[in-house]
Amino acid sequence: MHPITSAFADATPDVNTMQVQHFVEERPWAIVIVVALVLIGLAIGGGRYRGRPDQLDSRRRFTDAQRREGSRRAGDGRCEHKLPMWVRCRKTGTHADHIYPHSRGGQTTLSNLQMLCPHHNLAKSDKIPSALYVWRLERRRTRYFPAGVSPKVEWRRGRTW
Repeated sequence: MHPITSAFADATPDVNTMQVQHFVEERPWAIVIVVALVLIGLAIGGGRYRGRPDQLDSRRRFTDAQRREGSRRAGDGRCEHKLPMWVRCRKTGTHADHIYPHSRGGQTTLSNLQMLCPHHNLAKSDKIPSALYVWRLERRRTRYFPAGVSPKVEWRRGRTW
């Protein structure tokens, strides 16, 4: 008997159990694909709730100087959002956005700032980005950030992804 189906051997088989047994015996690779898809979904999912911190940064809005510097770093003020398989957004990044949301404990610092167009900022809302999104953003920033400026995302003082 197949090792996976041996777990079902003691139970009285019903129609659903027999269908599962048959599927697993005929297509053992399907389980690997399902597990891989679940792991990929978790990696790029984002929006995970990590709890509200006890103390939020007292200043929520970025200063004008931080906005100007963020726009300069973004390379001609472009939106920093990039779709998973496509090019970077070509619209102007007019919204200074907390990469790690302020409402979830993100700091109002340049290392937690990304310039987004209104569409991408409103779509992001207060979602927490996945580690994969942050990794891609940091990698992308090495291409357009000025020399000597760190592309690292620091969502709380001293805490990087």
